[in-house]
Amino acid sequence: MRALIARAAAFGVVLAVLTSCGSLSPRAAAPGDPRGDTDRAELAEAVTAVTAIASPEPAVAVASVMNEPAVDIKATLPALDTPGMAHVWQSLNNCGPAAVVMALSVFNVSESQEVARLALRGPDQNRGMGPTPIDPWVKERFGLRSMYRTNGTNDLMKKLLSNGFAPMVTQWMQDPWVSRVSHWRTLRGYDDARGVFYVNDSMLGRGVPLTYDWFGTNWQPFSYRYMVLYRPEDEPRIRTIIGDDWDESRNRRNLYERARTEAPAHGTSAAWLTLGEAAYQYGYFAEAVAAFEKGIALGSPTGVFTMRSSYPNALRALGRHAEADTAAGRLVNLTPGIAAAAAPAIDQRILDLIAQRESEAWLKAIAEERKVLR
Repeated sequence: MRALIARAAAFGVVLAVLTSCGSLSPRAAAPGDPRGDTDRAELAEAVTAVTAIASPEPAVAVASVMNEPAVDIKATLPALDTPGMAHVWQSLNNCGPAAVVMALSVFNVSESQEVARLALRGPDQNRGMGPTPIDPWVKERFGLRSMYRTNGTNDLMKKLLSNGFAPMVTQWMQDPWVSRVSHWRTLRGYDDARGVFYVNDSMLGRGVPLTYDWFGTNWQPFSYRYMVLYRPEDEPRIRTIIGDDWDESRNRRNLYERARTEAPAHGTSAAWLTLGEAAYQYGYFAEAVAAFEKGIALGSPTGVFTMRSSYPNALRALGRHAEADTAAGRLVNLTPGIAAAAAPAIDQRILDLIAQRESEAWLKAIAEERKVLR
């Protein structure tokens, strides 16, 4: 029992980072008297306290998604177009800001892609655009909001379009055997009878048709990432449409579970690289490394820009620092035409997941010892 209580003490600090308002019970982390009924009582108390702190699905997160007020959501139409959406031809490496400018036009906002470029990418022409700068920029400049998630589906895109939203997605610009260039494009409509989405594409033109199959296949390597601009008063509607994935921790879990099914079923390099990214984002680092390496063995990772940080950082999380440095060196020029950059440090959400995974393993050990004590 002393070993068990010692493990509780050792994990006290780790578990405390899992919540901003929780505090670890002193009984769960302190040594106890390892005898008889006292043993059982202290163990039960430790399990109760730690489980309350380390729960991976906080009740507040469930309430924030599931208890939305009733809102009017339109049914998905069989076909739809957004005729008022502007089209712009992009400047160098400017597909992201150009896609945002096209989405803004749905709100009758006319903005220069060069203004958007400086705000969203900065002055370096060789840098791409991630989704995180968009929300503060559109909020301050236009009174709008932006959200992004992974794990998008064709059906979700059609539902968003049917309810007046114009999602943007990250995909291959063309078939990857033609050109492995990642690319933002803006959806404007679809047609179920033809089995196509219509996109405004800053490289390919206005109203470009993409078959549903092509759309999904060339979206997968980027974790089915999408982004949506919306008016603040429309947030209840978009939250309801997106549902479970609105909560970021659930979104990570859902992508991981989907990718874990798709990788062996599809058997492609893209599917395994996507599992690697999903496992990394969900804190399963050993699985992430194995999936990344299988994906690399099956094909080229060139252009899958997230690997430049995720693969080395997964190795670092496992303590394999020399291998991480070697991998980072190999991947530094992974994205053609985009400036090389040092891999960023593991973000705080990933660090929290490390603590959560460790706590889950510890709680499992406690449960096994409880069985013995009974």
